[in-house]
Amino acid sequence: MKTILIVEDDQKISLALCVRLKAHGYATRIAGDAATAVSLAVRHKPDLILLDLSLPAGNGLALAEQFHELPETRGTPVIFATASKDPELRRKAIDLGVVGLLRKPYEAETLLTVVNHALDNGDGTGHDLAVSRPNRSPAKNKRPRILIVEDDDSVGRALAVRMEAAGFETTVAKDALAGVRSAVNTRPDAVVLDISLPAGDGFSVAERIQANIPTPLPIVFLTASQRPEFRQRAQQLGAVGFFEKPYEADALVATLRQALI
Repeated sequence: MKTILIVEDDQKISLALCVRLKAHGYATRIAGDAATAVSLAVRHKPDLILLDLSLPAGNGLALAEQFHELPETRGTPVIFATASKDPELRRKAIDLGVVGLLRKPYEAETLLTVVNHALDNGDGTGHDLAVSRPNRSPAKNKRPRILIVEDDDSVGRALAVRMEAAGFETTVAKDALAGVRSAVNTRPDAVVLDISLPAGDGFSVAERIQANIPTPLPIVFLTASQRPEFRQRAQQLGAVGFFEKPYEADALVATLRQALI
């Protein structure tokens, strides 16, 4: 049974998380402050740390840095939970190698999807950084519009079907030029972008999209490659997600929903 360390100073929230995670087969430890969290992490070596950023006796960012430096927790995946809307948090989370950034209040289903995927991938390799972006939420009662840039027809269709079943509207572009043109002309709410494309790679597509629209779009990269430099490049471009094929469709949907909050 895998163990999750919950670092949360609100007792009601921590107990609710504990009940939810135990119901899905996880063991839990609870720490209400930074000092207790370090002590429990060193002693029990959890498989995942769920970390509230607002803590007494030390803020969550400083604690995450400490976890990153400690031999016992250096490779342990960390998910941030926060009520803050500070856009700098995403950059800081990426710098610290955090696998998830969830804005409170978050859906239990989203949390469980991110937790399951992070643990399935061990230290977070192959997992997206699920983040919140302020002011990206579509208008009330409007279905979020997702641009899928994928040259494989079967993959593109399958993604569109899954996205639409989850409540999104989709447009599919089959090459780099069509992807840029569609993003600039239709202004989707988010982009799901394959890295290997005809007429240009996904990174150049992302750069051209962001350079030609007034507000940066959340972008999720997909790839069949396991090259570590691809993940690094995606992070440099501010990606909200990075998935290695084959990936879990539910995790991709959860990432998009969280990015559009």
